[in-house]
Amino acid sequence: MWFTKQQFALCGELKQWGLLPRFEAGDIVARGFADLGHEEFQVLPGSKLLSLTAGSVSALQADPTLHFFWIPSVDEVTELLDRAGVACLSCNREDQREWVVQAQHRDSIESHRACSLHEALLRALCAVLKRNYQEA
Repeated sequence: MWFTKQQFALCGELKQWGLLPRFEAGDIVARGFADLGHEEFQVLPGSKLLSLTAGSVSALQADPTLHFFWIPSVDEVTELLDRAGVACLSCNREDQREWVVQAQHRDSIESHRACSLHEALLRALCAVLKRNYQEA
């Protein structure tokens, strides 16, 4: 699966707000390069990574949390939102162009817009984790 620059940026930001990368078989992780963009990997059994760009397999580094961030799937983002106490009130597609996710966290309701449902949900999760991080 190919992700947009915005999705990579949001997942990198999620790490900043406390969402550590997960390295279970089947997970998708990525790392950024200063001027080259991002490279995505699928975690394989036996602590190996499959580059989804180059197709090469490499061993997982000693401390992979330093360089990698996790790209949770739509289902995983939904589960993370649920665990954070967020109720997804609606997910709608507007004008065949944009997804709008309406989420309630505590007593506030926010709308998050993006070109994909995945990105809209990532935006909602990022807003909640950032708020929780800043309050802690």
